[in-house]
Amino acid sequence: MKPGRFFIMRHGETVYNAAARLQSNTMHTPLTRQGFEQAVAMGMALRRELGERPHVTLHISDTGRALQTAALIAEELGLDWFTGRRTMDLKEIDMGSWCGRSYSDVEDEVGPIVVEDHLLRPAPDGEDYPMIAARLNRWIEGLEETSSDHIVVMHGISSRVLRGIMAGYPVHPVHGAPIAPSLMQGSIALVENGAETVLFGSERGIEHA
Repeated sequence: MKPGRFFIMRHGETVYNAAARLQSNTMHTPLTRQGFEQAVAMGMALRRELGERPHVTLHISDTGRALQTAALIAEELGLDWFTGRRTMDLKEIDMGSWCGRSYSDVEDEVGPIVVEDHLLRPAPDGEDYPMIAARLNRWIEGLEETSSDHIVVMHGISSRVLRGIMAGYPVHPVHGAPIAPSLMQGSIALVENGAETVLFGSERGIEHA
C-alpha cells in the first residue's frame, strides 16, 4: 500500500473503441468526439475535487490515446502536461497478433474474446493477467513514498488490474490476478489507504482494449 490518493481512469473513447477493434500499444488511435467529451468531463470532476492547479503527480500510459486524454485533463486542471510521468508500465493488455483486428473477425476464428466479468480473453501470443500484474507491481514499487495526490491515466483492462492490486481485490479465480470491477469509459476510481470508491462515472463497462 502506498500513501496518498490515486485517481485512476481510462482514456476517452477512441475510433477503435467505437468500431470495436482491438487496439495496440504502438499505434496512435485518436479520440472520438465522445472521447474528447469524456476526457473534459473527467478533468472537470477532478477540478471539483482538487481545485485549480492542484499539487499532484500526473502519471500517463505512454500511448497516444492516454496522452491525448491526459492533455485535456491537464488543461482543465491548469497542469503542465509536459511534467507528466510517461511509462509503458501503465499500457493496456497486449493482445498480440489480434491487435488492429475487429472483435468480430477474431471471434469468428477463436470464439468469444469478451469473457466472464467483462474481461478480455488473453491472446495466445499476448499478455495474460499475471503478466499485467507483474509490470504494475513494478510500477507501484517504483513510486516515491509521498502522501501527495496522483492522477493516473491509462486503460480499461490494465486499470482494473491496478485498482485490484491497490485496493486489495481478491485474485480472480480464472485469470490469476486481482481485478477490480469494470467501469464505463469516462469514470474515475479513487483509491486511498487500500480502499476504492467510484469518484465519477459508473460501473459495468464492456471492455474494448
